[in-house]
Amino acid sequence: MLKRTLYSIYHLIFVMLIIAVALQACQLDNSSPTASTPTVAVSPIASLTQTSTPTANPSPTIHPATATVLPITSTPSPGLGQQIDQVLIDGVEWYVVIEPINGERLYARNTEESFAPASMIKIPTALVVLKILEFRGDTVEDIKNYGIGRNFADLVEAMVIRSEEQATESLEYFARGENRLRNYLDWWGLKHTTFDPRRSTVEDLLLSLKLLNTQEALNKEFSDYLLELMSTYTENDEILLGAMLAELPQCTFYNKRGTLLNPTIVSDMGILKCGDQSWYLVIAGTPSINSSATFDDIQQSIERFALVIANYIQTQVED
Repeated sequence: MLKRTLYSIYHLIFVMLIIAVALQACQLDNSSPTASTPTVAVSPIASLTQTSTPTANPSPTIHPATATVLPITSTPSPGLGQQIDQVLIDGVEWYVVIEPINGERLYARNTEESFAPASMIKIPTALVVLKILEFRGDTVEDIKNYGIGRNFADLVEAMVIRSEEQATESLEYFARGENRLRNYLDWWGLKHTTFDPRRSTVEDLLLSLKLLNTQEALNKEFSDYLLELMSTYTENDEILLGAMLAELPQCTFYNKRGTLLNPTIVSDMGILKCGDQSWYLVIAGTPSINSSATFDDIQQSIERFALVIANYIQTQVED
């Protein structure tokens, strides 16, 4: 019995020794240089914090959420609107619109506010007068042979080309008969264009240009006739919006300027045609209350505006 017990104890000790040897062998295998080490993915950002040598200046730790974005050193060119705002001087009430014939409006300011448009109002007047004559069945050749004191062709040309006030008053008086002047303006949508006193809005003046260009107000013969008068060269055609043409010799500008000294008004509007592209332009400026801006200041500002437009249109034509 005692021998059997001792044998069991020896056997247990022997088994434990075997287990101990096996465990030691496992530990030696895990610490072996040939053992594979798990690959740990290193973030590109984390790698920026490591130094190549102990003496190298450590790179700053970069946190994606708070990293500083360096500003772009080159200044982008200002857009058309920004350029226009830079050349239209302060101290002036500006009334402006630029709109391509087939496209979205490029710039607008105070388009629905009524103001004194000076001679620009003579284009809506001419539209009504010629519409009355067209309705009678007249042709351009016919109106060269009769009129009121002077033939109608001479009166219309004096009003549109030379801005003659006497001719304008005669034609306005003729158009007022049977309230035709007011009725035609309302029919066309020029409801804010009035003659007692003479006032209009940029939207109305723009619409008058559209009606003329699209032949919605007049037939082709009278539309072409009025456009020809508006493009006829006169002294000072190089001023105001006409300053564009020095940069755009390939273009034709059908326009009507308007100026007054009391109150001071400097204005110009028209249709600029360059090949198969065209633009409507209306601009007017009058000094603000208590402003020191002069007639010459406003004129020079409009001419700088014209050069901005010319540069823009040149890029459009080239594209």
